[in-house]
Amino acid sequence: MALLVMLFASISTAATKPPADSDLEADLIQGNINISSWLDSFATGLDLFLAGQKYSGDANKTTAVIEVGAYINSYDSLRNDLNLDFNFRLPNLEEYWQVTFTSYDETSERGVAQNYVRNAPRERNPGATFGFFRQLGNVRTSFQPRINFTATPSFSHTLTFESIAERTSDYHINPKLQFYADAEKGTGTFQAINFNFYLSRHFNLTFINEGDYIDRDHLYTVTNGVALGQWFTKSESISYNIFFTSKNRPNYQLYSYNLSVAFVQVLYENILDYQVQPNIDFAQEHTFTRNPGVNFHLYLRF
Repeated sequence: MALLVMLFASISTAATKPPADSDLEADLIQGNINISSWLDSFATGLDLFLAGQKYSGDANKTTAVIEVGAYINSYDSLRNDLNLDFNFRLPNLEEYWQVTFTSYDETSERGVAQNYVRNAPRERNPGATFGFFRQLGNVRTSFQPRINFTATPSFSHTLTFESIAERTSDYHINPKLQFYADAEKGTGTFQAINFNFYLSRHFNLTFINEGDYIDRDHLYTVTNGVALGQWFTKSESISYNIFFTSKNRPNYQLYSYNLSVAFVQVLYENILDYQVQPNIDFAQEHTFTRNPGVNFHLYLRF
C-alpha cells in the first residue's frame, strides 16, 4: 500500500518539483518494468519446462494488477478495498486456455457491476480460474471452472456465449448468454443485449439491457440503462451513465436507479491508471432517498 501511495504522490507532484527529483519517478517506472520482465521470464521458463520444447513464438503476456479501491456515500463510512489479479499465461503449453489467480471471484461479476458501476468492495474470495476458449463462427465461447481457496474449498463454473454483430459501421449489437453454477448461490443464467452507436470520433452511446436469474431464490434482476462515452485523448475519458434496476420479488418493480459520471485517466500506459466516479443512488431500501457517493480506483499494472 505504501508503494502505491508513493507512486501516486510522485506522479501528481512531478510538475512542481525540480528536474532532479524526476530521478525517483524514473526509478519507480524502471522498477515496474523490471518486475514485469521478471514475471514474464518466470512464466516463460515454467511454460517451456511443462511443454518440453518451444512450440510458439508468441511473446508471454503474463500480467499482474494490484487494485486499490475506496467507496463512500451518505449512508456508509469510508470503505477500502485491495485486490490482486494475476493472469498467468503459458503460450507453449496452452492453445485455448489460460489460468488466473485472483483475491476475488471475477466470474461472479457480470454486466453493469463489472463494466460501469461498482459501489462496494469486492467480497474476499481468493482462488484460481481456468479459462477454455473456442471461436464457433461469430460466437466466442468460454468455459471457466474456478476453485476457491477458502477454509472449505468450493467450486463454481461459468459457460459463456458472446458475439458482436456489426450491423453498419455506425453501430453494433453485443448479445451475451451465460450459464453459471455456484456452490453457495446455486445455478443461474445471465442474458444481455447491448446496442453501441458510434456518434463521432470522440463520442459513443451504449444502450444496456441485461437480466440475471438465480434459480434457488427465483430471483430475476433486470438492469436497463444508457452510457455516453466521451474521449478527450487516448489517456483521458469520461462516461455519463444512468441505470435502472428492477426485481421480481415480491413482484416485478423498480428496485433502484443510479446516476454517475466516471472519469478515467491513464498516467502511464500499462503501468498506472485511475478512475474517479461520483454518483447518486436512489434505492428502494432507503425509500428512494438521494444517496450521493464517490468511488475511487487506482490500478498498478505489471
